[in-house]
Amino acid sequence: MWRAAGIFLAVLGAASAAEPTLTHLYPAAGQQGTTVTVTPVAKATPWPPQVWVDAPGITFAPSKTKGKFDVEIAKDAAPGPHLVRFYNESGASQPRFFIVSTEPELLEKEPNDEFKAPQKIDALPATISGRLDKSGDVDSFGITLKKGDTLTAWVEAYVLASTFDGMLRVVDENGDELTFDHDGRTLDPYLTWKAPRDGTFVVQLMGFAYPANASVQLTGGEGCIYRLHLTTAPQPLISFPPHHPDEGAEVAEQEPNDSIDKAQAVTLPCSISGCINQAGDEDRFAFTVEKGKIYSIEAIGGRAGSPLDAWLKIENKDGKQLTRADDTVGGRDPHLTWTAPSNGAFYAAIGDITHHGGPRFLYQLHIGEAMPIVAGTVASHECVLAAGKTGEIKATIKPANGFKAKLHLAAKNLPAGVTAPEVDVPEKGGDVTLKLNAEADAAAAGQPIQLVLREADSGAEHPVSYSMITTGENNGVPQGYTELVINSTDQLWLTVTAAAAKPDAPKPDPASATSPK
Repeated sequence: MWRAAGIFLAVLGAASAAEPTLTHLYPAAGQQGTTVTVTPVAKATPWPPQVWVDAPGITFAPSKTKGKFDVEIAKDAAPGPHLVRFYNESGASQPRFFIVSTEPELLEKEPNDEFKAPQKIDALPATISGRLDKSGDVDSFGITLKKGDTLTAWVEAYVLASTFDGMLRVVDENGDELTFDHDGRTLDPYLTWKAPRDGTFVVQLMGFAYPANASVQLTGGEGCIYRLHLTTAPQPLISFPPHHPDEGAEVAEQEPNDSIDKAQAVTLPCSISGCINQAGDEDRFAFTVEKGKIYSIEAIGGRAGSPLDAWLKIENKDGKQLTRADDTVGGRDPHLTWTAPSNGAFYAAIGDITHHGGPRFLYQLHIGEAMPIVAGTVASHECVLAAGKTGEIKATIKPANGFKAKLHLAAKNLPAGVTAPEVDVPEKGGDVTLKLNAEADAAAAGQPIQLVLREADSGAEHPVSYSMITTGENNGVPQGYTELVINSTDQLWLTVTAAAAKPDAPKPDPASATSPK
């Protein structure tokens, strides 16, 4: 967290409340036009903390039961995921997730561990908000299907920063497993299965600890929240983003195009829809470039639901590899930028890292000149500043693809009594420090603020964001969350703590006074 160095503890003093923490909300969703009782996985003393939500129409009111909130969701509240923070006079929690749904949200009800006594789901489609409460927990849901019905079941847990790696299975009335899935496009499972007969079947959800530990037992706990979706309606297995005119012509991949001499010719910019049809398949596309220009080549597969784990490379006419990309930060879809070394024809190649393929290994490949861009990020979501003091926020600025506009780093939506003079950004970017100054009589405050990169000539603004996705390993064990329902936010948080009141001067004790001689 950003703090003014050396002043924080002295200003707050031992009696001040610690800033609240928030890791999860349970349930993590509610339907428009309803009120939901939510139990946060949080710490806040005293209770309750104040609550900030990133959009209107979602109101957290303390419940009569300590440790809970009644969340009123307006009929016109924006559907989808939202960010929630707890805050007090000392600071704010990390932003966490609450989803507004347009459809009813069922609550998981215990006990439902046994396949013989599942929670009955009366109709599909259904969305269940639940939690694996304890070690070894299995949540079971009974559904009725007709012969030939195709059940699609998927989980949101990892994308909510939940603390389990889920598994889904369907069993019959004898407990025999009929289908199973572990990972979908993230660690969250996704399965489709066709019912072989009329009958009642049981969907079971369980999981192991995430990040993984030495235990081989099924996990559970207050952070093991999830949403389980069940439907027999047709579902797109793969959903690509809509085509944008700036992407140029839409092109269908045509086989054979595995080799340089059979590469499919395309005109830039273009958006290619293709498929790695079989194990070991590689697709190649020939395009013409101009020396010195910067080009962007991006594959979309995994994040659209395709099982493809793609690689990309650029080759010359002799088949020599000039550059290559695999995963990018935050996902397994590769994206590379490349400066053309000469005029003429070059080749983009795409394939699967695991050498798999099939009719579901679909992709989109976008090739065109790279647009000049600039990205600004901060390492923390929060800054705490004491009245009468100065604090600092460090932003990392990365211009790319020939971005040349002169920039200033600026703050917006600052509370009264706090100023932050704009700072020039070096042409090559890098770390830039913005100083915040709080007047001595600045009132206590806690509110969202924004940092922007403002172009000196045009006034155009580029938001500076805080990333909530994380990556890493601990002794080879994957850590962090590379895809969440919201990956980043430009709604940073500023807490201003009022100056400590000066104690009154001591009054003389009449009993100890001496009389003049």
